[in-house]
Amino acid sequence: MPCDRVISRRPRPPPDGAESGLLRYHSRMNSHDAQDGAAPSILPPDDLEGKAVRWPTVLGVLSMIYAGFAFLINGCGAVSPFFTPYFLTMSGLDMGDFQMAPWLLWTTVGSGAIGMIMAIVLLAGSISLLRRKRNALTILKSWVAITVVLSILGLGIGFLAIEPNVQFQMEIQNATQKLIKERGGGMDIPRKTADEMRSQSKIMLPIFGLLPIIYPVIVGFLITSRTRLGDVETWED
Repeated sequence: MPCDRVISRRPRPPPDGAESGLLRYHSRMNSHDAQDGAAPSILPPDDLEGKAVRWPTVLGVLSMIYAGFAFLINGCGAVSPFFTPYFLTMSGLDMGDFQMAPWLLWTTVGSGAIGMIMAIVLLAGSISLLRRKRNALTILKSWVAITVVLSILGLGIGFLAIEPNVQFQMEIQNATQKLIKERGGGMDIPRKTADEMRSQSKIMLPIFGLLPIIYPVIVGFLITSRTRLGDVETWED
């Protein structure tokens, strides 16, 4: 029997419709490769819409939340000088004829009102940022600059107000001890001297006075990045 017989097998034809699909696929791949000279890719095309820049959304939402809290806190600070005496009276403390220094009272009210205005400015910038408007960075840069300047001024005013605040704390301390004695309480609250209050205020004031500029500084660094400035150039006016 001959052993060198060659056995040839014909390839099976593709299913109906598969041949035309393969031809279209190879036609597209060949035309693409002819344009860029690269090897055919088996990966799916990039989803550019899915990879859209998301930092404006994240920063915008965080700034809106920050603006809401800032508005509430500054609003409470603006009205606090008018309600504090009533709260003290309702608690039973007799402050006598003691009153807060007028310049300190109106400075507190004014700083609270300005803080509320700046919170509205931040809210406007946040909304523009979410809408991908080019003026968003202008609004946010203005908010950052003004907030930092106001915080530094507020820190200076805080040092000037240390003495009136110490007097106010001493009056509250004396009124509290007087109330405890009138009600027959034998408990004596710890007393602080004026020097101790003054020293504590000088230590705590820079810490709490500089806290409000942390977020504005972070926002300032973020919105001045070259990458983000490049993204903004593609936005609408």
